[in-house]
Amino acid sequence: MKAIIMAGGEGSRLRPLTCGIPKPMVPMAGKPAIWHIINHVQKHGINDVGVTLFYLPHKIKDYLYEQYGDVIKYYVEDKPLGTAGSVKNAADFLDDTFVVISGDVITDIDLKKAYEFHKNKGSKVTLVLTRVDIPLEYGVVITDDEGKIVKFLEKPSWGEVFSDTVNTGIYIIEPEILNFIPENRQFDFSKDLFPMLLEKKVPVYGYVSNDYWCDIGNGVQYLKSHLDLLSGYIDLGFKEKISKDGMIFGKNVFVSRNAKLVPPLIIGDNSVIDDGAVIGPNVIIGSGSYVGHMSTLKNSVLWDNIKIGRNNEIRGTVFCSGAITENNVRTFDNSIIGEKSKLQSFCEIKPNAKIWPNRIISTGNIVERDVVWGNNNEASLFGDRGIKGNLHDNLTPDNLVRLGEVIGSVFDGDILVGCVDDSYARLALNLLKDGIISAGKKVYNTHSTILPAMRYSIRKNGYKAGVFVKKLDEKTINIILIDEKGCDVDRNVEKKVLNKYKINDYNIAYAINDEVIVDVNKEYAESLSLNGDSIGNLNVKFIGKATKSLLSVLNQNRDYKKSVANYDMGIKISDDGENVEIYDDEGHLLDEDELDYLRMLVVKENGKSKFIIPFNSSQFLSEMSKELGIETRFSKISQLEKMKKMFEIESNNGDGNSQFSLSFDGINFTLRLIEYLSKKKLKLSDLKKSIPQRVKLNKVINCDWKDKGLIIRKFYEKKDEKSMFLDGIRFNYGDAWVLLVPDSELPACKIYSEAPTKEKAESLLNEYVEYVYEIIKSKDS
Repeated sequence: MKAIIMAGGEGSRLRPLTCGIPKPMVPMAGKPAIWHIINHVQKHGINDVGVTLFYLPHKIKDYLYEQYGDVIKYYVEDKPLGTAGSVKNAADFLDDTFVVISGDVITDIDLKKAYEFHKNKGSKVTLVLTRVDIPLEYGVVITDDEGKIVKFLEKPSWGEVFSDTVNTGIYIIEPEILNFIPENRQFDFSKDLFPMLLEKKVPVYGYVSNDYWCDIGNGVQYLKSHLDLLSGYIDLGFKEKISKDGMIFGKNVFVSRNAKLVPPLIIGDNSVIDDGAVIGPNVIIGSGSYVGHMSTLKNSVLWDNIKIGRNNEIRGTVFCSGAITENNVRTFDNSIIGEKSKLQSFCEIKPNAKIWPNRIISTGNIVERDVVWGNNNEASLFGDRGIKGNLHDNLTPDNLVRLGEVIGSVFDGDILVGCVDDSYARLALNLLKDGIISAGKKVYNTHSTILPAMRYSIRKNGYKAGVFVKKLDEKTINIILIDEKGCDVDRNVEKKVLNKYKINDYNIAYAINDEVIVDVNKEYAESLSLNGDSIGNLNVKFIGKATKSLLSVLNQNRDYKKSVANYDMGIKISDDGENVEIYDDEGHLLDEDELDYLRMLVVKENGKSKFIIPFNSSQFLSEMSKELGIETRFSKISQLEKMKKMFEIESNNGDGNSQFSLSFDGINFTLRLIEYLSKKKLKLSDLKKSIPQRVKLNKVINCDWKDKGLIIRKFYEKKDEKSMFLDGIRFNYGDAWVLLVPDSELPACKIYSEAPTKEKAESLLNEYVEYVYEIIKSKDS
């Protein structure tokens, strides 16, 4: 008899175990499942073996060639052919009675007895059957008293269950049956071939085996098969040793004298069990693994090269190769930790939760759902400004509802919510809103609006908080939380939201309030006196549909469609209304430092004497502020830090001439600037030309997270008496400077340089970029 092993399956139901390997390569007690199948058929004297392949075929071929040389034949499908079609693909090999068996089952079924039954009955096809308690997920097979098959039921409902004998996917077949299978098209044994044979009265029998069989189709069955192996229910070649000694050790295994081993268990080559660890019962540990001090493992399977930290509690968990846990981690029944994923200290993985490969679960997280996309690194839920993510990553719909529930639990009072005019942002806002309402808060929903209107309405109407959603790109949204003063919430509030979100600490109210629909755009437009006279006598070009539609929404009395060839000023307002691009009368775009200079002129005109500039501002701002009699103060670079500093120097941030309103309200700034230019009879191009020439450059350098501290330390050692420390380190060279700032959201550092000429700015930038690369290189060597 020959054997054909079906090994084309992708194993999607078994993910994340099969994210990087085909299902037949999933380890069973340290060896791939297909190795056990080949070993099983050879034990029954079957040495002519073929393998059908489709998904990641090279991974199976490379492994089997290393184990068995070239004695195995391979049949690769170019397209899916179904179970019977894949076997038909090997027809030139199958010239004798042959057994078909899946490469991803665990079994010790006696193939010799099945073969004898097949020959004694004169069967053309014999299905090997087994009895199961709950047959709903299998193909039920009904036989008569002689064992002849009379009916097939593919995955029946309970009302259709007339037998507990199910199809194991192991078949003994005579070669002439291949003539019933069409060439080069999808064709299945259970759905197509066997019903056809019954209809044609071809003898098809069922052999019921009481030996062990388990389809490792999902994580629960996969774990169960290992526990069955340790309990002696299946013989894969070491049943006698497990039954006798209770423990099997590989080579070079080190177990501390203070560790406790509770059989049955298997520990692979070169593994280490540290002091105080308790291993077992029912544990299989792969080669090259480490179990830390005082950790306890029960009913679990560890693949190769696993690192378990100190004081872990591991229960009923499968760890894929290369997974790592830090200290005080807890995992529970039927959880799976994907390949090379990392569980940081004090994580807790709830029952049935699955972590996909290469994910990081950050310190203290309680994971109740599968982590498929992204890192679920909720320590970075808040970035440089607000919360960033998308519906397919960290901000899935259920996470957005949960986040809304947390926000509703953190803020005490009514909450205003709004978003930019975008369907993606609206969906995210509605999910957040539902969570806030479920926490018992009253929500005032303004739907499509802009950030400045939100800030104005919060101050005017006394809302305790605001939630605004905008879209950063096709996939990414940004959630801004606003406090009762109309400012972005501070880091302490972000930390409170984060901590509650991580541990699912939120309230579900018994009394639910209906949302209230409000129009903040109208009251905001009225506050600005936004009408035709606002433009004055200047020719203003409105650039982009978003700018025109935004102004039209805010002012229902005027349709801003003005577009002029010769203009005094061009404006393009961002979708959220916060930022603005300004072009002078010669068509030049003003950069952010030049915009800050214009803001400085407006605040000076309105009697203010203090101005905040970020740490990476151009040097000319400090120089020209002295001529204006304006005191400048540095803030950190982030938007939140700039806001905080502005609130320190200004008593009324609702004032349209305050630096806060000029910096975070693009429409207000535009109107105030027009007013200033009209009053002074100035051209923007003349103001731009009055600014001393400076060239500012920047570069982002990727590095490991852990390298950022080293880089900063090395730069600190390079400091002198002129160096400045606020947000990173700034080195001053008279009319030039260089600033290094670690990125707050990415494994990267930013370097800024400024000088009077491009050549000098580039020279400084390149010098410090090279220095960073030298630091990283020296660390690696």
